[in-house]
Order: sequence, then structure tokens, then C-alpha cells
Amino acid sequence: MAYYNRRQFISRSTLGFAGAAMGLSALGHGTAQAANVGGYKALVGIMLKGGMDQNDTILPVDTPSYNALKAMRPGIFGAYDSEAETSSRNLQNILELNPTNAAQFTGRRFGLPRELSNIHGLFESGDAAIVGNVGPLLEPVTRESFQAGSAELPKRIFSHNDQQSTWMALGTEGTRLGWGGQFADAALASDAAANPLYAAITATTPDVFLAGERARAFRVPEIGRDVSLDLESKRYYLGWENDRDELRAKMSAFLRKNDYAHNNLFRRDAANMAGRGIENQIAFSERIASAAPLSTVFPDTRIGRQLGGVAQTMSLRTNLGVSRQVFYAATGGYDSHDNQARDIPLRHTELDEAVEAFHAAMIELGLWNDVILFTMSDFGRSMVDNGDGCDHGWGGHHFVMGGSVRGQQIYGDIPEVDASHPQYTGTRARLIPTTSVEQHAAALGRWFGLDAGELGKIFPNLNRFDRTALSFA
Repeated sequence: MAYYNRRQFISRSTLGFAGAAMGLSALGHGTAQAANVGGYKALVGIMLKGGMDQNDTILPVDTPSYNALKAMRPGIFGAYDSEAETSSRNLQNILELNPTNAAQFTGRRFGLPRELSNIHGLFESGDAAIVGNVGPLLEPVTRESFQAGSAELPKRIFSHNDQQSTWMALGTEGTRLGWGGQFADAALASDAAANPLYAAITATTPDVFLAGERARAFRVPEIGRDVSLDLESKRYYLGWENDRDELRAKMSAFLRKNDYAHNNLFRRDAANMAGRGIENQIAFSERIASAAPLSTVFPDTRIGRQLGGVAQTMSLRTNLGVSRQVFYAATGGYDSHDNQARDIPLRHTELDEAVEAFHAAMIELGLWNDVILFTMSDFGRSMVDNGDGCDHGWGGHHFVMGGSVRGQQIYGDIPEVDASHPQYTGTRARLIPTTSVEQHAAALGRWFGLDAGELGKIFPNLNRFDRTALSFA
């Protein structure tokens, strides 16, 4: 017979504390700010874990640049068999982009691999843009200042976990607040009627991106899945026998209890928060069950199911009592040290198909103009290959998508394919960002409704950069 205590059950469940109500999280809640919360708006961040290779995502299609990249990456282009007529990296098969600001790049042209054909279509229709060479920065940096050691740099810039955290929270692993959660905090401070439980939503693990002073990540199920802990409807807990029904009911009531009295304040609060979390998840599951299903079919991939869960949650926005929401999804497999020609096309296809389904669902819900979907990643990757892969980098290129995006443009910069260029490091030609994460995130925050004062508090280094450089929304 298996024995369970309350702590073991919660820690082993798929829920954890993701669905807990405010409890401790309300501590430190400040005064109302000036965020504009009229209408409905949602931000959806997708973290591409492992470090997406910008050089294999935004590809050069002018012959000199293409040949230069091919010379820098003979192993990768060889693994793609790029000379073959059918190869996705054959110059003739790359899907050329036609940005309205093409003159900025003085004859250099760009495209996407055919595995990103749907995102290519969104770009060409004006519903998607590219932000070039964005990454964590504390101040502008060039190769000269980087090599001289005179630049103030983010900590651990080539570390996976630390740079995921720095993208999402402006600090290395262990940083407490994410900018997505702080966006939700600002919206909640300006809307007393909003339900704080549903302001910050994750369809995956509750990473730091959604951690705010008041907002906390509420986990929703992937589409077609269930994260509820309603033991009375789940017979596999405690055995299948009918005589266990009474035990299941008692344990469910015990776990859902949220009025514990205990001399140890932390134990009392933690137990009560867990109980409220289970109640909240059961209530959310009941809302999902009673809602009209989406007609859009999402791909059965991790990112596809997550974006399906995001869309499903948006369909309940009125019932949930929120006018501003920040969502988080994540998928891995981008750490392409080797086998890049095998793995990256698969990851691109998964992302592209999920984005296309999400786009269709937003059209179905009438929300495409009210949503911005954007990508993040640990870092970009080195331009110099290591055989059939590439190593950790720094700056990278990212997508922003939505009906209100000023699309068909490349914002920021995509430096020339030239290892001697001042925006590459002297080792393995890693991109040194020209656009900071804080600039990029602040542009999203302005669209979301935050004012200059709120953005200045969230992004302490923003004044070191041009606040107006990005105008994609």
C-alpha cells in the first residue's frame, strides 16, 4: 500500500502551486498606476528553450551574403546538402521576405526556411515583423568595448538557465520578478474590477516570466488535457476499487481545505494557498468544460497544445473577468550543438504550425487585433559552425505577430555576414546585441497600455537606449 502525506501529493502533482490564489503574493502590492486597460489586450510569449539559431532562421538570400554564410558554416550547409535542388537551404528554396524597409539594408535581402512558410505569410501580409539582433544588455556594447573589458555586461551571457532568466526577468537564475508578471501587476493596479487570478497565465511550467508582486502564474491545461486535481472524478488515485470512493472524497476535501490554523505561519499559509489552488483549478476546469469548443484544430505537439490552451482560455476572457492578460508558453530542442540539419527544421515546423493554428483561432474569436504573439530564447548562436551544429551566442532575431503589429518590417538590425563586423565577438562570431531586451519588452509594454513611468520602474536600464527605436505596435 502507498502512503501519501499532503506535501508529497502536492509536490508530485501536475498542479503544484501554479493555481494558488493570492495569499502571500498580495504582499507588497503598491498603489494604483496609470496603465490603460480599456478594451481587451493579451501578450503571448513563447520561450524557445536552448538558444534559437538566428543564422538558420533569418537566412540571407542575396548571393554575396548567402555565399558568405555558407563559407562560414560549411558543416551545417553540407549537412543540409544545400547544393541539392530539393534542399530547404538551397538558395532557390528559401522564402524571400519583402520588408517595406528593405532600403535600410543596402541591397542585402533575407528569407525564411520553407518550414516557416506560415510565419512568412504573416510577414508578407503585414501581420508579423522581425526584431533583429536583440538580447540582454545593460548598455550599448561593441566588439571593441567587449574585448577591452570596458563594457558593463549582463552576467553569465552564455549560460542557458541564466540567460532564459535574464530574457524573462532581467537577471540570472533566482531573480524574483519577471517583466510579464510586472505588466500584469500594472494592469491590475489600474483595474480594481479585474480578477487577479487570471491576469498571468501559463500553459507550461510557471517560469519567472509571469512572477509579479501581485500577479502569479495560473496554470491552464493544454488543449484536450486536464490538470485538475478533483480526486472524486479521478479513480486512479488511491486505487480503482469502489470501496475507495469514500477515501477519495475525504482526501479531496482534505487537500481542498483552505482554513488551516497553525502556529507556524509559513506552514499555515502554504497549506491554505495549496487548498485554494486546487479549488481554483477545479473551478477553471468546470468553466472549460462548459465553454463552446474552438473549431480550430491545433497540432498535437507540445507548443501546439500549449497555444491551444492559451486560445481556449482567451475564449473565456469575459467569464474570467479580465481585460489584460499575459500568457506564457515554452518549447525546447533549440540547443543545436550538433545534428542541426535534422533537428531545427522539425522545431521550425512545430512552431510554424502552432502559430498558424493560433492565428486561425484568434480570427475565429475575433481577437487577432487584440493579441501580440512574440518569441524569446536563451540567446542566439555563433555564426561560425562547429561541424554539423553551432555554439552558444548572445544576440538573436525574433518574431512579433498580431493584427495590430506594424508588420512587413525588420526592426533593429541584422548585421552583415562578416566576422570582422564590430557587432560580432572575435571568437566564433557571436552577435553582440544592438537592441536590448528592455527596449523590446518596453515596446510590448507600451502596446499593452503601460505608461513611461511604469516602464521606467520595470526596466532600470531603458534610459540608456533609444526608447523610440522599436515601433512595431
